[in-house]
Amino acid sequence: MRKFELGEKYCWTEQLGSSDQPLPLVILLSGDDGMQQLSEIREMLLPRIEAGKCRPFLITGFGPIEWNRDFSPWYLEDTGGRIFAGKADETLGFLENTLLPALRSLFSLNGEVYPVGYSLGGLAALYGHCLLGFRGCGSCSGSLWFPGWLEFLQKHPPAGKVYLSLGGKEEKTKDPLMCEVGIATQRSKELIAKSAKVTYVKEPGGHFREIPQRIGRAILWLLNP
Repeated sequence: MRKFELGEKYCWTEQLGSSDQPLPLVILLSGDDGMQQLSEIREMLLPRIEAGKCRPFLITGFGPIEWNRDFSPWYLEDTGGRIFAGKADETLGFLENTLLPALRSLFSLNGEVYPVGYSLGGLAALYGHCLLGFRGCGSCSGSLWFPGWLEFLQKHPPAGKVYLSLGGKEEKTKDPLMCEVGIATQRSKELIAKSAKVTYVKEPGGHFREIPQRIGRAILWLLNP
């Protein structure tokens, strides 16, 4: 793993699988959890890469991240008093204008970029793909319940490949916003299907089950040979 600093962010990157060809890039939107998740993602995907079921790739992440602030697309204050500051555009600005140019100067990349995230990170990954036009993205248990999301998606249809997943128990919550996540995810899939290749995976359990493995399954689908 290679670690470096860019501005006020710490960054890390690692190549999974051996290759003498330029690599696709996966951007893990997990903030401070990213390096911990990487060990399980590595354990899951390296055998698949060696078996030819997943292309070798470069994976990167950065922090620090305050999830409700840095991954929310616009300001929201919910009935429970939670504040989502809506700074995802600033996070995407760092990604597009600082992180990606640095990685392109350090590594041999093939131009394919796939942001992949979980929960609010999954929302930010899909939001960023809609705005910046990457090759695809993975939104695992994405917070697609976020008010205004479906209206945004109708106005900013993505291209490329989009992976969506959701735990079967995630919509069974008393939270008045989060209980809409099942309906919102299905509606997102229908809208995305008009402009992009999209898949939806129903995962077992609730929101916090097998997070690195869910992310790994997204990467596996996106980088399937």
